[in-house]
Amino acid sequence: MQWLAALTLAAGYGVYGIWTWGLPWAAVTAAKLVPVKWEQHLGEAMMTSLAPGAKPCWGEVAQRLERAIDGGTPYKFEVRCAAGEEVNAFAAPGGSIVVFEGIRSRMVRDELAAAVVAHEMQHVLKRHSMQAVFRGFALQALFALLLGDASSLAAQLAGGMTALHYQRGDEEEADRGAVELMRRAGFDPRAVAEMLEALREATKEGGAPPEWLSSHPDLDGRIAETRRLAAR
Repeated sequence: MQWLAALTLAAGYGVYGIWTWGLPWAAVTAAKLVPVKWEQHLGEAMMTSLAPGAKPCWGEVAQRLERAIDGGTPYKFEVRCAAGEEVNAFAAPGGSIVVFEGIRSRMVRDELAAAVVAHEMQHVLKRHSMQAVFRGFALQALFALLLGDASSLAAQLAGGMTALHYQRGDEEEADRGAVELMRRAGFDPRAVAEMLEALREATKEGGAPPEWLSSHPDLDGRIAETRRLAAR
């Protein structure tokens, strides 16, 4: 029986290792192989399912940030605003960004709107969005990619968007990239920390962390770090 217990324990460690290290590595690797056109098709299909009534907004801010991306980008970014008091924003693969009214109403200046958009742009540029798709829907995403069928995957994502979370390192990387992009675009980079502070206030008002921040609750640390980067 000892050998059976040892085998079970080893198998458990193996599964844990695959889940903890193997799956994130595979998600990063797979995301790099996805063609931009396929990403864009997936993102558009997701928008149709998740935010059908969303309308373009913050266009000038998004264009100014896009022009400032170092080395240019194959992505064409579009920001759309959707009804809903949830304090939430997300970047779909391919460059579509959705901002819900719960966040939009708190971003009272162009610099704050730019901070939200710059942060979400980083998730697209670093392919965090695609990595989250592969982590949350690994087999479905792989089969959809092989078959070139983004629409079927988008339909599955629409029903399980809450399963898609960025990792802590993704959020920190997006914060750093947002500060730098804000600076390059001529916006005050300190607005990134101010934007995070506004979202921290939203957590106090609502009594629960916004979905947008759920994968990285250390908001105080993020604010301090973005302040340091902006002042550098």
